[in-house]
Amino acid sequence: MDKKIEILPNASCLIESMRSMGYSFNTALADVIDNSISADAKNIKIISNIKDNMPYLQIIDDGIGMDKNELIEAMRLGSKDPNESRSEMDLGRFGLGLKSASFSQCRKLTVVSLKDGECHGLVWDLDIVRKTNKFEVQELDENDINKIENISSLTKSGTIVQWENFDKFNSQYQDLNNDWSTILSEAIEHISLIYHRYIGKDIQIYVNQHCVEAKDPFLINNDKTQKFRHKIIELDGEQILVQPYVLPQVKSLKKEDREKVSGIQGDSYQDQGFYIYRNKRLIIWGDYLGLARKSVLNKNARIMVDIPNSLDDIWSIDVKKSRAIIPDKIKKSLQSVVKESNNSSKRIYKYRGVKSISKPDPFWNMQVKEEDKKFTFSVNKENSVIRKFMDQLDEHQKKLFLLILEALAKEIPYDGIYYHMAREREYIPEEESSIGLMGANSIEELMELLENIDNL
Repeated sequence: MDKKIEILPNASCLIESMRSMGYSFNTALADVIDNSISADAKNIKIISNIKDNMPYLQIIDDGIGMDKNELIEAMRLGSKDPNESRSEMDLGRFGLGLKSASFSQCRKLTVVSLKDGECHGLVWDLDIVRKTNKFEVQELDENDINKIENISSLTKSGTIVQWENFDKFNSQYQDLNNDWSTILSEAIEHISLIYHRYIGKDIQIYVNQHCVEAKDPFLINNDKTQKFRHKIIELDGEQILVQPYVLPQVKSLKKEDREKVSGIQGDSYQDQGFYIYRNKRLIIWGDYLGLARKSVLNKNARIMVDIPNSLDDIWSIDVKKSRAIIPDKIKKSLQSVVKESNNSSKRIYKYRGVKSISKPDPFWNMQVKEEDKKFTFSVNKENSVIRKFMDQLDEHQKKLFLLILEALAKEIPYDGIYYHMAREREYIPEEESSIGLMGANSIEELMELLENIDNL
């Protein structure tokens, strides 16, 4: 069997298929930003607007730039071997990110780069690829390059990545001019979270001149955040750093900290779990990856996991850098960290619960059956207000009143309370209740009202 046949891929079919790899706008944009960070950029500017009812976007950086040969390689499909050793700070892997991310959003990708005083530009135009069915890019001449918007932003070195012809967006949005601003706002939220360990320290990122501020999912600078003993896990000669945190109660946070800690998913119940970083870049957050279940009592627990890019294959990091699978070898080690941080989170809520039902003269009693892991609430008939009221009733009225109390205890809307508390919604007593109108703000004041019930 010495005879071999080379089967080349159909250029148009392959590239059109690449457009459906599952990128969102946010993950695609992040894939290009990864390249800028890997190129040692200090400032990354995202400029976008609507032209002729079509989005237009540029990612401009001041990184080291690329010469002509480097640019050609960057525009090649599969320009890197994922098994090759790379710089510790390289955020790429497959050599597909720039192209697959860009093609998922638009049909025309232009890249212009300045290095050592020379500027070169190449264009992937998928409409031309469809006609020629060839893996061919267009090379820009000097006049073409000078016509690129914001080309003056490239001074000593740097790169402009330009997206045009967003063919999928017109079919998805009815009013693109208004919707595009929402899309960019959501992109800012995404960027502020996944690059929070870079922003303000190593780089600055701007979206239409808006300086993106870093989030802090662990509130590291808050005095009430609990930082527990870190753990180093050895895996195939590499080290994985695991650092658990338990956040303070959201109610106790100032507005500034609430904004810093809020995640993409919108509430702390969803944001609990692992925060997995690859070279300081967040790739997964708010997920226990099968090692635990989310719980209201665990919602303050967040666990930082730092992995090096040398373990990409073992962690099954995908092209989009938005998925990972915990290696079996380290699951037990991570489970012990999860258990420790979740127990600490639970203590916060258990303390609150015990404190609320331990008040003197409570209205409610709680009974817990640990063997069944069940609890119930019942009205405390010995409460001074209830007893004072019952003293004024005849026997028939007392029986009727006790039946009402029993019915109320059985009809406590546990599911509704659980749902709203899981989303950090705070209960506010109705201001227009009848008791509120009478001015009673404490048990003592209620007792006074009962003393003068006939005068009300």
